[in-house]
Amino acid sequence: MGLVGLLDKIVSGMVDIDKGRKNLATDGLEHTGRIFYEKGIAISLDTFKKTQATANPQTMVLVELAFLQQELQLLSE
Repeated sequence: MGLVGLLDKIVSGMVDIDKGRKNLATDGLEHTGRIFYEKGIAISLDTFKKTQATANPQTMVLVELAFLQQELQLLSE
């Protein structure tokens, strides 16, 4: 998987984590929130593992930066 694919996956994982957080805070949607949250965490962890397997420091930093930027953006909304 190339850099663009890794960045796409990490953003996808963050979106699911955010959906999960929002649904966990909504009455009646806790189960759905938990599913989204767990799915997002799984996608993000898998992406980080694939990134580490590339052994390319620049790729690792870019993926981690994308994760953190997305996290900060979603938390500020």
